[in-house]
Amino acid sequence: MPRPLPPAPSELEGDLGVEEGTLDGVDKVRAERSLDKATTLVLAEVAPGTVERWTADAPAVVELVVLTAARRGYENPRGINQETLGAHTVGLSESTGVYLTARELGQVRRAATGRRYRGPSVPPPLAHQG
Repeated sequence: MPRPLPPAPSELEGDLGVEEGTLDGVDKVRAERSLDKATTLVLAEVAPGTVERWTADAPAVVELVVLTAARRGYENPRGINQETLGAHTVGLSESTGVYLTARELGQVRRAATGRRYRGPSVPPPLAHQG
């Protein structure tokens, strides 16, 4: 069965734990926008030929990455990473809305190229000169 990108909102509803077809109005629009944004981020990481193929039928891992990023953006659009009720504390992170983690980027790149993505290289620290 083909997995077109972006996935259907019903796929996200399942991940959100709500019954299929129950998101409507503003909630449905938010879900669709989250799916579109996650798809845009994923497709920005691959070659144009891969974009064409994945728009029609994406690998399962790519669909999973899109759904995971869309869910993250849908459930926490402001990027709150801390919240306290008594004395009211709210913490916002730098990554708000829909984003891809380094691991997700690696999974997308591996699906596109067949090669393992090892992440950015970090130069070794300079030895203390004294």
